[in-house]
Amino acid sequence: MKRMFIILLMLACLPLAACSAISELNSNVIQTNQWYQVAGYIDGDTFKIKTGSDETTIRLLYVDTPETKKQDSPVEPFGPEASAYTKELLTESQEVRLTFDKELNDQYDRTLAMVELKDGRILNELLLEEGLAKVLIVEPNVKMENAYKQLEQQAKVAKKGLWSNTDESTHTEFPVKKAARTGITMDVDKVAELVTITNTTNDAIPMNGWKLVSVRGNQTFPFGPYILEAKQIVIVSSADETVTSDSDILQWGATNIWNNKESDPAELYNQYNELVSVWEDN
Repeated sequence: MKRMFIILLMLACLPLAACSAISELNSNVIQTNQWYQVAGYIDGDTFKIKTGSDETTIRLLYVDTPETKKQDSPVEPFGPEASAYTKELLTESQEVRLTFDKELNDQYDRTLAMVELKDGRILNELLLEEGLAKVLIVEPNVKMENAYKQLEQQAKVAKKGLWSNTDESTHTEFPVKKAARTGITMDVDKVAELVTITNTTNDAIPMNGWKLVSVRGNQTFPFGPYILEAKQIVIVSSADETVTSDSDILQWGATNIWNNKESDPAELYNQYNELVSVWEDN
């Protein structure tokens, strides 16, 4: 009888143990609609949150702050300021809420996220606004590229933080690589808000992963799966009104992209971030 009682007791405990395990598993899965306690600080763009019984490292999406702890590298200008600013905001908030893009983790298994503070502000954006970070876009995470480049440009114009140094303001972060062969030409009608891209070759050109950039405004149109056929043109429109044409028309998704009062060149990059074509606004 005693043995039977023990067996029944063990069977009764099994569902409770299973529920406990499931609860613990769910608590370790990061969700977008949940507030997480800040568990530690690393540098300006990296920190830790509490997830169940563990801690998870968060890497801010779309931004890169100056290095302070990179091995065999000196502390970079404004690195300590960026780290202190991030720590101050996270300390005040105590909890954060996360949103994501297409990739959840980077090569170091850090969770890639936009970080909302308790007061509703976004940490990633605040760092850009204060000139304490630069835009860093790593495909396929490009959802906020246009908006964040505009924030960076505003900090440049105001000469905040990193951009208070004229060398930073006038030199690009990454050297431009030019494609060896393209056969692509480009023309921009700024008033009509139309960009005409022509394939002058005898071969179809897949444009998935390509980018069209309005240089003045740092605004980017990313190409999805699209093939520009041989000797054909495609039009990228940011016009207010619907445009009709015998050629394919791709909608930018925003309007009034091109600056009609100042020079606003256009640049076209392929999927390897190589410069394919330039339209000089003389």
